[in-house]
Amino acid sequence: MKLFPSHAILLMSLGLAACSPAVTITSRSTGQQGTGTLENTAFGNSGKASLTVGAEQFTGTWMAVRDTGVLGFKGDAGTGNAILRSNKGSHMTCQFRYSMTTYNALGTCIKDEKETFDLQATLT
Repeated sequence: MKLFPSHAILLMSLGLAACSPAVTITSRSTGQQGTGTLENTAFGNSGKASLTVGAEQFTGTWMAVRDTGVLGFKGDAGTGNAILRSNKGSHMTCQFRYSMTTYNALGTCIKDEKETFDLQATLT
């Protein structure tokens, strides 16, 4: 079977759709780490987010706005945030910058307006 360029694009798109960036967060005060995922990053500007820190499981949504670029060149990066609530009643908000080319993100999360976490996300 001979693959045409449109077939290759479709197969690549299906592969990316199945991938979700792995998220790692680390507390600046205690060093405690957590992990999670951001869903729908390949084709959307929003989706579900989940993080687990110790025995707490945070779930919610993320949303991002892509930069428009400079001098007519399309931008590949943007800013985003996630609003999460845990199974123990805590809340966490995350702010990050991301690249649509590499599916990497860097940012910070704040839990209950007290504890700050550094955030890293990368496509695995």
